[in-house]
Amino acid sequence: MPNSTTAVSNVIPFRFETKEVRTLLINDQPWFVANDVSAALLYSEASAMTRHLDDDEKGLSIVQTLGGDQEMLVINESGLYSAILRSRKAEAKRFKKWVTAEVLPAIRKTGRYEEPVGRMATLIGQTIGTDGFHMLAALVKGKVSGLPKAVQRRAISKIWSQAHAAFGVRSAADIPAELLDSARNFVAAYVVLEGEYIKRKQLDVQVDFKGSPHSRYLLSLDEQGRQRVELLPHDTMVMNARQFIKAMSTAGDAMIPTEQLLEFMAVAVEKLRQSAELQAARAEA
Repeated sequence: MPNSTTAVSNVIPFRFETKEVRTLLINDQPWFVANDVSAALLYSEASAMTRHLDDDEKGLSIVQTLGGDQEMLVINESGLYSAILRSRKAEAKRFKKWVTAEVLPAIRKTGRYEEPVGRMATLIGQTIGTDGFHMLAALVKGKVSGLPKAVQRRAISKIWSQAHAAFGVRSAADIPAELLDSARNFVAAYVVLEGEYIKRKQLDVQVDFKGSPHSRYLLSLDEQGRQRVELLPHDTMVMNARQFIKAMSTAGDAMIPTEQLLEFMAVAVEKLRQSAELQAARAEA
């Protein structure tokens, strides 16, 4: 392609996550609108992305838009890869995978981008379908990755069972589409307790310390079996996450002051958001 062409190029639109990236076929080769690519890869501006590209990797083309034909900066496939490699954003890896695995093969095969049948219809329809299921499955897999292989299947079944009960479905694919984010948050926030799947070693411990009456102590052992005793404040509560949830859901006055409950709620919501973003990033990596 020359540095500039006056021929009007038909746009092949597709979306990377929430951003539109317009693709053109010029001499049967895919070219990409530079502004769209730079936005998807979170460059500050298109010029910052294209200034390092070779002259044969970029050019100007007339593109059809809603506002009429416009001359736009475009980059070819080689320029696209160069832009991806220079980006240090997490989006770059996901963008490359999306383009190379789906968009480019579809364009070369049919001359246009065709979204996999039913994918978008499912996600904007009644249920999350198989695509939503696979998204959740990746999160579930990450949740149990720290467990021994022998017990991972049982842990996965437990998480799915809890998710099905929480959303009132027999299969995760039947979760309503509008509840996809809620389902992702549910899985991301699920606490996998190793004690449920790994037998704890029984230790013959001889307690060797003298305490004060009515005081509370926490006894632990280090890797060499040496005792460590810690005096606990009188208002200390010792319980695991599941016990805490059960205690908080019991009818009656809360065992935590209201101001601390509100503080805990704010922290929990923020942690839930961070966890969901982290799990989603891992699933897409």
